[in-house]
Amino acid sequence: MTKGVAILLGTIAAVIVGVDVAGLAGVFGYPPYDAAATHIPKSTSPSAPPSKTPTTSSQTGKASTSAPPSAAPTHTVTGSPAAMTTAASPPPTNQAIPPAVPVPPGAIPTKPIGNGSDVTAIGDSVMVDAEPYLVQLLPGIVVDGKVSRQLIQTPPVIQQLKAEGELHRYVVLELGTNGPYTAQQLRSLMQECGPNHGFVLVNTSDPLPWEQAVNQVIDEVAATTPHTVLVNWYQAAQKIPQDFYPDHVHLMPVGAKYYATLIAKAVLKLEAEYPPPAG
Repeated sequence: MTKGVAILLGTIAAVIVGVDVAGLAGVFGYPPYDAAATHIPKSTSPSAPPSKTPTTSSQTGKASTSAPPSAAPTHTVTGSPAAMTTAASPPPTNQAIPPAVPVPPGAIPTKPIGNGSDVTAIGDSVMVDAEPYLVQLLPGIVVDGKVSRQLIQTPPVIQQLKAEGELHRYVVLELGTNGPYTAQQLRSLMQECGPNHGFVLVNTSDPLPWEQAVNQVIDEVAATTPHTVLVNWYQAAQKIPQDFYPDHVHLMPVGAKYYATLIAKAVLKLEAEYPPPAG
């Protein structure tokens, strides 16, 4: 099936049932992807990703002096951060990436490295890719990932998890693939969780216009919020381009395991630095 036919069928489907047009075009229109390639062939994507060059020293993973891909240390607030001077526009619906391809749970056996019974992970389709490995690495973890989720859609998810008793002490937030948001919006979401929570914030790697802006927000909030660890996924992703699907966003099994391992190690770091109350 040609990409033109796929787009036409996707358009018809979108009108009828609201299917993601670009998603269908991506599923049927991409040529086969070579998982053994040493780089992502530009011809496999409808638009090549922008070059990932440093812009500011404060941006996550953008400068040569940035932190390694492992989680950054927990930060302590020393004062109220300055308000964002430029508010992000309302996050648009992301029509640029195809639906996530869930990783088969047994694709790559993974041994547990910790106990996930006090951990809740909330994210978008990239979290869907990683879920099977997070469950293996941290047995007992609650994972709530949803395709195309944006931060502004997440407060009801927090409330639902709280009502079900599944919003645990350590909260992983992976949001930013599908649109930008401000530092205040992210802080408000974290406050929505209530007191006595520690957070792992995961930045994003995607060939979309808001990548740098959303990573700057995540970097700022991680650096100014107590009991918060940053997973620098932007930086780590540069090491494994062969483990992405052709959309440069979603992860094949090996990449999904690597992603999940970074998150699990960040959770263990957070637990060590911010342990549960005694008793």
